[in-house]
This record gives sequence, C-alpha cells and structure tokens, in this order.
Amino acid sequence: MKRFLIQCAILLILSLHTACISNQKVISQFVGANQNELLARWGNPDSIEEEGMFTVWVYDRFDGKLPGTTGTKSIPTEADGSSRYDGPKTVKFFINSSRMITRYELITPYDED
Repeated sequence: MKRFLIQCAILLILSLHTACISNQKVISQFVGANQNELLARWGNPDSIEEEGMFTVWVYDRFDGKLPGTTGTKSIPTEADGSSRYDGPKTVKFFINSSRMITRYELITPYDED
C-alpha cells in the first residue's frame, strides 16, 4: 500500500510539473522547428510580413497567455521582479527559405512605454 501511494505521489508531481510550461519555454521551443509545427499548434498567423530574406509570421491574438501554456510566470527579467514573457501581446516568428523558424520577437506591454 505504501509503495502504491508513493507511486501515485510521484505521478502527481510529474504531471503538475509538465503542465506548468511558461510562455518563454513555449516560444523558444519553436526556434529550429519547421513552420508546419507552429501551424499545427497555433494555427494560421494573424498576418504575414516580409523582412529581408525572412517571412515573418505575426500572432497578435493572445491576451497574455500563449497556446500550450498555463500562464505560469517566467523567470524575472525586469527590475520590479516581473518578466518580459508574462502577458505577451504579439509574437513574431522569423522563417527562412527552408521553412525553419530561426528566431522570434516578443512584443509586450514593456515595449509600449
């Protein structure tokens, strides 16, 4: 019985840990991925732009929580203990000619000051 309870506790802890994915982790996992993976998870972009040799997919429909996240707070990056990754307004993904995501740009309320 004791072994069963320990196994249940471990499973509970692991399931809670994997469900708490921050915005920063979700966004950064797309770097190096194919654009089709982004399409499958987030759907079509709200707009598409061209910037130099990159196609830029713009997602600006989020109200502070990105798909695949729980809204968990990210590591603090600002002086007040908050993070640029919390409460994102827009995410831009830069895609090269091989359809690979090379980088992202995050637009947050901090950028509007």
